[in-house]
Amino acid sequence: MSPYREKIILAYKHLLEVHEELLTRIINVAMTGELAEVNEVFEPGDQFSFEKEMFRTTEDRNVKKLLAFHDRLEELMNSLANINNITEDELEAEGEQED
Repeated sequence: MSPYREKIILAYKHLLEVHEELLTRIINVAMTGELAEVNEVFEPGDQFSFEKEMFRTTEDRNVKKLLAFHDRLEELMNSLANINNITEDELEAEGEQED
């Protein structure tokens, strides 16, 4: 793999991390704001799988803006993956070091 391609793959891997972290932050903002009452139902140790779509009906401007940014990030990631034909094998490859 060329050094250029390695850097593209590393950049994409970083975007994946940002994508996941941003979704976590969206959930946290929503659950401490508009959905605080729902949050109180959960006990420590409870597990629930949140989906981004659950927050689409929010009235919280901050959550709306974060969702819009998350959507744009997904568009960018899809474009990079398509343009560069990034494969799952490349994303799962170990041993690559970032400068």
